[in-house]
Amino acid sequence: MTSSANLYFYNLPWRALPGALPEDEEIFVIGDVHGEADLLNAALSSIAAVTRSTNKRRLVFLGDLIDRGTSSIPAVNLAMAGRKHALADDLCILPGNHDLMLLDAMKDEGSLEHWLTNGGKSVLAELGLSHQKDAWPAIKDSVRTALHPDYLDQIANGPTYLHLGDLLFVHAGIDPHADRPTFLAQSRHHVRSDMHWATIRYPFLNWAEGWDDADQDPERCRQKPTVVVHGHTPSLREPLTDAGKLEICDGIDEYRAVDLDIGAGHRRQLAWAHFTTENGCSQMQIHAVVKPESAR
Repeated sequence: MTSSANLYFYNLPWRALPGALPEDEEIFVIGDVHGEADLLNAALSSIAAVTRSTNKRRLVFLGDLIDRGTSSIPAVNLAMAGRKHALADDLCILPGNHDLMLLDAMKDEGSLEHWLTNGGKSVLAELGLSHQKDAWPAIKDSVRTALHPDYLDQIANGPTYLHLGDLLFVHAGIDPHADRPTFLAQSRHHVRSDMHWATIRYPFLNWAEGWDDADQDPERCRQKPTVVVHGHTPSLREPLTDAGKLEICDGIDEYRAVDLDIGAGHRRQLAWAHFTTENGCSQMQIHAVVKPESAR
């Protein structure tokens, strides 16, 4: 553990991955942010400080930039400028269910209550608004004005998942029983089902048979190289006080999954992971930044 400016930094040792990464690329992936702008700023600064080891450096957000925390607007601004802050060459912001609820609310007043009851009230409070005293047009205009101008467009029109080598990045997960392309092609609007790439928990979370049964290569079926990197369901439901607690994020051996949601918005802690290739072997290291109760 290291500390700086009332923030504590933790990381696990490097560990091997079962599959491969794109050639000459390293990938940094940030879990659910939920309005924790100061933690996100620290994470991006930490990523920028990592010595570049490849020609291409990617930065990926797994979604849920907003709600619950006290700094959703600054968090969105930081994420949208993430390529600069993390010294990355490519930026991908995947939509989470909270981002999608906001997107629906900005289009349809009938969807406003759904967003507000799931964390959106913190965004209104940040802007000095209240759904009890402010009319929907005023809320809509104020939120749109405050947000980074490209954020809603990114959530509405950007990719909803990302395949890089044998890694699949998606907000909540995938249904092991469904046709994968069909499941991942579900609309991002008016998500109300728990069987959606932005909301799924089970059977995804306890699936231990891997994700390569349909592969035409029998060796890949045996090795199960695909790993799903996701957030949405907190892997850690307690304060992070030592690096060992981060091991719960690493479900590769049993579930072929990595869960980078460690409860931001409920607790001041944020996780990210670094994927790279060293001497021909792909590997991963999980990191986290924490602002303890005593430092608030």
